[in-house]
Amino acid sequence: MRRTLVWAALVCALGALPAAAQTYSTGAVRDYIPNGCGGPDLPLTIPEAAAFRNWYGMGGMTNSFGWENTSVFGSDFRDGTDTNFGGTGTVNVYFYSGHGICQNPPVATSPDFITVCSPFGQPNTTNIGASSRWGNDSLRFAFIDASCPMDLVSIVNQWFPVFRGLHVAVGHSGTAVADTLDSVDRGSQFAARTAGLGFPWNIFFPQQSVGDAWMSVGTVDIQTGCCAVAVAAGATEADAINRRQNEFVKSGWGNPTPNWLAWRWSCR
Repeated sequence: MRRTLVWAALVCALGALPAAAQTYSTGAVRDYIPNGCGGPDLPLTIPEAAAFRNWYGMGGMTNSFGWENTSVFGSDFRDGTDTNFGGTGTVNVYFYSGHGICQNPPVATSPDFITVCSPFGQPNTTNIGASSRWGNDSLRFAFIDASCPMDLVSIVNQWFPVFRGLHVAVGHSGTAVADTLDSVDRGSQFAARTAGLGFPWNIFFPQQSVGDAWMSVGTVDIQTGCCAVAVAAGATEADAINRRQNEFVKSGWGNPTPNWLAWRWSCR
């Protein structure tokens, strides 16, 4: 169960910033119980996604959409014939804030999940390893801020099939008693560190690689025993490690050949 802690993101316009090639979008699900999907509700997911969009907009990137609640479909996360506007594959960077599913504890064969709550694009729950194939269209960076979507014990089995041009993904490894908590801080701080902000914001938030940023702030508002995880693919072990350590959202690197996975983690 994710808990609540509010952090106010300081956001204001400082004039035009250089345009960037990347497109980004967010999906945030707050309402689960009112729509008959169980719970708990997550009241901070929508402001977290809004803070992410604010920082990325200030970084000069192009926002494609910011879907909320029932506008976030389970089919957005699954490969196949679905091409609805909200699909994760339609943009270069996708940030999701909502529920996943935790096992207690997971084992090497345990699936990882994203769970939304919508009457459209069902089923609401996506088995990431079985159904998500990211990067064979536009998606380069997948940021999954949910419960247990990237368990360390099963990461090779569940995430190797996902990388089909995807560069770097982040998530959490945990259990039902070592979980992520509902938070504005985590996604907002991550966006501020990865957006590539112009002056003077870059004084306060120097741009970090995706992996470094998530290791710094992915442990914000999580329970003891939960871990922030970043994983990257590459043609070789060295290539995968280099991307895991050094790739920025704005690096502009070509798509990796997914022969290797390299991951890192930081636990609370």
